[in-house]
Amino acid sequence: MLDMGTLYTFRYHVWQKGHAPTNFAKWRTSTTPYKIQWEADFEPYVVVKKDCPQYDTRFVGFGWNKVAHIMELDAQGYEFIVLPNAFMIHMPHAPSFDIAKFRSSEQYRECLKILKSEFQRDMAKKYGFKALKYVAVDK
Repeated sequence: MLDMGTLYTFRYHVWQKGHAPTNFAKWRTSTTPYKIQWEADFEPYVVVKKDCPQYDTRFVGFGWNKVAHIMELDAQGYEFIVLPNAFMIHMPHAPSFDIAKFRSSEQYRECLKILKSEFQRDMAKKYGFKALKYVAVDK
């Protein structure tokens, strides 16, 4: 279905950073699971146990909820494994109210920027030296 253009990778042409580490070209031909590394703005869909870290409540609506969660998982040593022959389907839907606000409101974007900086500082305090890679994000 990917070859026919019926299905395509999620927002790959709009926001490549979000799923770039997955390496969809490799996934399409892989026969064994492979490990990938965290990168800035990575926001994959993941399967984790219920006792994993919760989403940070600073990020509601649109912007950085999944990115922050993945950063937290990475900082705690979770491994990101891509499974061959496994995929999810994201059902198209109308843009959310929050993404419309993000796109149209400078104040919304500025608030998100402040929350991102606060989150990055908190990561540095919580995880020390190993969190420096998160502090450098988006500077």
